[in-house]
Amino acid sequence: MTGRPEPLVIRPPSEWRSLLVRITRGCNWNRCRFCGIYPAMGQPDFSCRSLAEICRDIDLLTGRHSRFETAFFGDADPLAAGMEIFTGAARYLRRRMPVQRLTCYGRISTLYRLGPANIRLLAEAGLNRIHVGLESGSDEVLRFQRKGQSAEMVARVAGWLKAAGIELSCYVLLGLGGRDLWQRHVTATARLINRIEPGFVRIRRLWLHGRNEEGGCPLWREVRTGIFVEQDPEGTVREVELLLELLEPLETFFACDHANNYIQVSGLLREDRQEMLAEVRAFLALPPEQRQAHYTMVGSRI
Repeated sequence: MTGRPEPLVIRPPSEWRSLLVRITRGCNWNRCRFCGIYPAMGQPDFSCRSLAEICRDIDLLTGRHSRFETAFFGDADPLAAGMEIFTGAARYLRRRMPVQRLTCYGRISTLYRLGPANIRLLAEAGLNRIHVGLESGSDEVLRFQRKGQSAEMVARVAGWLKAAGIELSCYVLLGLGGRDLWQRHVTATARLINRIEPGFVRIRRLWLHGRNEEGGCPLWREVRTGIFVEQDPEGTVREVELLLELLEPLETFFACDHANNYIQVSGLLREDRQEMLAEVRAFLALPPEQRQAHYTMVGSRI
């Protein structure tokens, strides 16, 4: 036992000011072709921490920091620790520090198994927002990428979360359909977002780590054999353009809030969609050499 709380591997950029509490280690699914990031970052296995360990870390964290307004539970799917551990940790944290918002990552498949009754219990325990990897609304793309969920599962879970009063923050992954399925990928994703109306849509760009390394991203095998043709930089910007064209004026905040996005636009779809679309189109109207220089400058990063 040390005097230091156990750190997370990954947290959303939007949670950079949050108190970070580790509930689980690694990813309990770890089969997505496009990912494998936890093994790459030194966490190959999944395990759940005990409630006693978690509460001890909360004691350490709240003893050192007294002014956090938000808290985040990780790693990839802390709900997989089970209702007793998760709700116990949530209630304990809120007794120690009255944060305004408690959030976590969560897999759609885990939430689907929990069902509406347990989701209501999560809300009662103090969970306010959940970050999920929607990735795509296309079942064809999701099956190929081994995401372990369907668009219909997402829609049902979104309804349960909304009924319980828990905000839904969805991640969409540009390039996940490659060059062959990009239009189906974007069209189905827009259709699903219009259906579920999440609180947030956060845009990410597919980045395949470990290009020349053993144990890199599993999708590299399909890239090398030609089964999957990677989207080019311009194509990912075209995906943002099409997505904004197809999305309805929802009460949803749309954000390209990561450094690996080639285009950075954000705003409320109901008020700012046309302005964001105009900004994307203005970029695409720049001379080709200027756009290419921008793509090179941004590069690729996790």
